[in-house]
Amino acid sequence: MSTIGQHNPDWLSNAAFNDTFHWTKGFKTDFSTFFNYVTLHDSYWQTINLNVTNETILSIKLDAFWNKDYCLKSDNTDNWPFLIIKIPNVLNISYNTIDFTTTISDTSCILIKEEEIEKLIETLTTSNLFPKGFYKRLIDCKEVNKTRFDDIYGGNIEILHSSEILLLLIEENGNYLDPSFKKIIPFDKRADKNNHEDKGFLSKLWNKLK
Repeated sequence: MSTIGQHNPDWLSNAAFNDTFHWTKGFKTDFSTFFNYVTLHDSYWQTINLNVTNETILSIKLDAFWNKDYCLKSDNTDNWPFLIIKIPNVLNISYNTIDFTTTISDTSCILIKEEEIEKLIETLTTSNLFPKGFYKRLIDCKEVNKTRFDDIYGGNIEILHSSEILLLLIEENGNYLDPSFKKIIPFDKRADKNNHEDKGFLSKLWNKLK
């Protein structure tokens, strides 16, 4: 099943629907790590595809302005690449007032604690609200994450899933780029670097004034 997005290149629509992406060129990580290197702010939803094995594939047109180093782009480029994310084990997806071709404003990922899952299972296993297979899959997850994508219109998508994800980065013409983080500095280190540079500048200025 495919939802969200329109005006996609033919190769993207076909690859997303049939999962014919070259995952051997992918990079394995998790959302918490990913969000420390790449921002999805001002990026566009393209497709969300669900399959019968509980895998979900997200395709997003990644804002190259906010991710120049990751996309290897200059200031003036209009050629934004497509970020393809495979989530191998999805437990649930919730769509809340999502519009077509919506723009992402913010993202978050939290780890659901084992204690919370145990309490939930205790309460709900006597209920017919979810199929029995859901609880088994929930128990089998080593780490349960809830990842949220907020859009600029107040809607959001929340995905409950195992922590592992796979990334691909593909240009408009179908050329695969390196999706790893080795060429960029994480956001938490950038703040330290900027503070160090500021202190260095002030120190030089102070020495000149002495």
